Amino acid sequence: MGRPVRKGQAFLLSIISHTPKPEVMKKLLPIFAIFIHMLLLAQTEVESTALRLLPQSKLMITGSTNVNTFHCVFDTEKISGQREILYTVKDQCILLDDLDIRLRAAAFDCGNRRMNEDFCDLLQSDRFPEIRISILKIQPISEQYCRAFVKICLAGEQQQYDLPVLISDSHYQGKLRLNIRDFGLEPPKKALGLIEVDEEIEISFDLQVDHSI
Repeated sequence: MGRPVRKGQAFLLSIISHTPKPEVMKKLLPIFAIFIHMLLLAQTEVESTALRLLPQSKLMITGSTNVNTFHCVFDTEKISGQREILYTVKDQCILLDDLDIRLRAAAFDCGNRRMNEDFCDLLQSDRFPEIRISILKIQPISEQYCRAFVKICLAGEQQQYDLPVLISDSHYQGKLRLNIRDFGLEPPKKALGLIEVDEEIEISFDLQVDHSI
């Protein structure tokens, strides 16, 4: 179950507990388009780089009821495009400045209009039309993983989490389970209470990024 500022998946705990080696940092930093000498000099000045989030990226919210499972797929073309990233390298971490991903609830497709409406009702999208995910910090773990520290704003409430992210070529893949009650939301009941929505949902993503710009 997702909890504020929680540890990553159990199979990564032993990796997370170790300090990243310099050679691991050298392999990860080009992925984030940051020169390695900045890290070695422990530079704390704000720098910038550019990247493009490709429309082939995937992002999905999965939930379940006592009857079935639902998958709501986000239209990533709504957030694709070039962005300037401001960052600082400090203490073997990449600190990001104002890197937000804004997901409009109406841009999720849950399979049919009724489910789309139920999804928007669940998130109270009439009052809070967006889910905002702020990426605060990235900590390299190994050659294939980093740990991302994020802040999620949902239904007017904010919570912070950390999660492992798999890095493969220009793909960034990860999953985060969270409890909607942490955001003041109540799992709805349908069909006179016969259908109950689980309080846990999962956000999964496969972001494809072009660093060549």
